[in-house]
Amino acid sequence: MSRILVVDDDSMAVRMIGFILKKTGHECIGAFSGAQGIQMLKDEKPDLVLLDVEMPGENGLDVLEAIRGDSDISDAKVCLMSGTMTDDLRERAEKLGAVGSISKPVSAPELMEILGRINI
Repeated sequence: MSRILVVDDDSMAVRMIGFILKKTGHECIGAFSGAQGIQMLKDEKPDLVLLDVEMPGENGLDVLEAIRGDSDISDAKVCLMSGTMTDDLRERAEKLGAVGSISKPVSAPELMEILGRINI
């Protein structure tokens, strides 16, 4: 069973993604801010981070940059999520080393495609 950290300021989104993950045999842990997500990434060592782009304070791209700049967690697998996914955003995510980017609301098939592609 893989552990997946969902970082999103919307608690309903965290619950919905957690429901999909649990139904497919994965464990879900949630964080509700970028700072909390980074701390949980360090503490919990999840197999994947699903990171929302649109959060108050630090957005997901800022958080991903911070992850890549921290030698303790720089190799983390991170997939960005956004309700307004654009080609530009996908390109920026890829340049920052994201393993994928998915649109919100997250659908089970799209999430399973990402997990399959990165062998989780």
